[in-house]
Amino acid sequence: MTSKKILIISIVVSLVSHVFMLSLAGLVDMRGNTIKEEVLTISLKDPPPTPDKKQGEKQEEKPLPRHEENTDYHKAKQEETVELASLDTKYVPYLQKIKKKIETIWIYPQSALEREEEGTTVIKFSLSKSGSLTANDIISSSGSQFLDEGALDVIRSAAPYDPFPREFDLAQLNIIARFQYKLVEQ
Repeated sequence: MTSKKILIISIVVSLVSHVFMLSLAGLVDMRGNTIKEEVLTISLKDPPPTPDKKQGEKQEEKPLPRHEENTDYHKAKQEETVELASLDTKYVPYLQKIKKKIETIWIYPQSALEREEEGTTVIKFSLSKSGSLTANDIISSSGSQFLDEGALDVIRSAAPYDPFPREFDLAQLNIIARFQYKLVEQ
């Protein structure tokens, strides 16, 4: 009977701690508020296909000579692409810091607000190992130049980001983020 009580208590403690961790990660709202749409949402999209076939061919050739102490293979793995809200435990803490930094400075562009423009911009931005912004591109336009530029501006303004943790073992991290601009009736 005692072992059953210990097992039940362990399960309850585990469930409570998991719900607490999910609420910290922003996946569950403990206050009971329903969130209809997040302002900064994440897009699980693959990077757009490279129009330059030569660049694509080079990427396919990199892993081939593996017999040399995995040197070329290791170089091929030094770049990775993830979504900003990835649930990959390797990246979650780092990506959460980036998301919070972006959210603190992200505003609705005044020109788009005056024109009552809405839309979603999908951005791919790349960071170096030191956290420097090395590239930022629009993957999918919102249809508004002001909204698109606003999303790019916030990515640039938030830079530099924190350096990569050691366990990343990457030279570059590409991050896909989706910026949804929606006017709210008051």
